[in-house]
Amino acid sequence: MKSPYKKRIQVAVRLLSEFIRRLEELNRSSAVEILKKIYSEQRLQPIRGKTTPPDLYDKEMATLYVVSKYGLRLNEEHPELHSKIFYIEEALENIVEDIVNDRVNEAREKLRALSPTGVIDSNIVARLLRIPLTKLILGFTREEYFKEILQRVIKAIPEEEKTVINYVKFYISLKLSEAIYRGEVKSREVKEAYKKALAIRLGFPKATPSDSYIWEVARAVFNISEKKIGDILTVEKSSKDTSEIRGKSPGEKRP
Repeated sequence: MKSPYKKRIQVAVRLLSEFIRRLEELNRSSAVEILKKIYSEQRLQPIRGKTTPPDLYDKEMATLYVVSKYGLRLNEEHPELHSKIFYIEEALENIVEDIVNDRVNEAREKLRALSPTGVIDSNIVARLLRIPLTKLILGFTREEYFKEILQRVIKAIPEEEKTVINYVKFYISLKLSEAIYRGEVKSREVKEAYKKALAIRLGFPKATPSDSYIWEVARAVFNISEKKIGDILTVEKSSKDTSEIRGKSPGEKRP
């Protein structure tokens, strides 16, 4: 069965090799620029929802971090790579561990310190969730653990419950798009059952993404043809035209 993430992982390995080779001359900012350049050359987009915020490629560093730490164990062989380039992802993963272990006050303090705005907002919470989500879709953790993290983040940061729900919709969109890519979902009926079942399994039965949102993820992340998803997703032509012009679709905010 074809893997929808094979090319992404191959590109991540290539980038990590270059980072190690050039580590003395790099900082995080220059590493992000290299990532952006290589992605463009490879016609690869960051894992994303609907829009392209200015820090999207910086957020995509989470993919390289996960491949580095859990796929290649480079944090053990080249700890300087993680301390110099992936310090944000290391900090975020430590905060996730604090939340899971009920060290809520410490987690909130660290999250506030890490946030560019100095407050706990939707952007920093979305970045927090991106680490476990990336581990999950690349096969380095279980969905049950991701579910636990979602529930515990809501408990620890109740004011950002909406952000967590949006992230559930994002994950469901990724998984459904992946299933369409693999040929496992081929009809509207199966699509509806799939997304509802996944929302229930995660403990968020009402957090089902719209077809227009799934369309955006399917096209951006998996490059699925419009013909293939058009037979499965119900999206008004005007919505598709708008998304092509503006790079976004109506409905959920992107994580």
